[in-house]
Amino acid sequence: MSDNKPNTEPGPQISYSEDGRGGTIHCTSPETTFDLWYELAMPPAVADIGIPEPRYWEFQTKTPLPQREAILRLIGQRVINDKLAGNGYLLFGDQIMTIYSGKNPDTA
Repeated sequence: MSDNKPNTEPGPQISYSEDGRGGTIHCTSPETTFDLWYELAMPPAVADIGIPEPRYWEFQTKTPLPQREAILRLIGQRVINDKLAGNGYLLFGDQIMTIYSGKNPDTA
């Protein structure tokens, strides 16, 4: 995951700081600023991104818990658009979002 250009799409701005096989995803909007760590993953995954658990979401992101899923999907899609050459999809749970290249086999 290289290049530090900020995203120019509407919504939260996403930028990246690299540190070897991992780094930080910086998320900035008029309402909040927060960081998420990431590390490169084993194929078929591309990257794992640490995300705040639901119980810590509002404290760490300063955004309402009901918006968590939409915000995570937006961030994940921005990472896919910025960092993958082609299709990609994301899956997330309470603590980790995983980015995969290709099409989601569960929706095929």
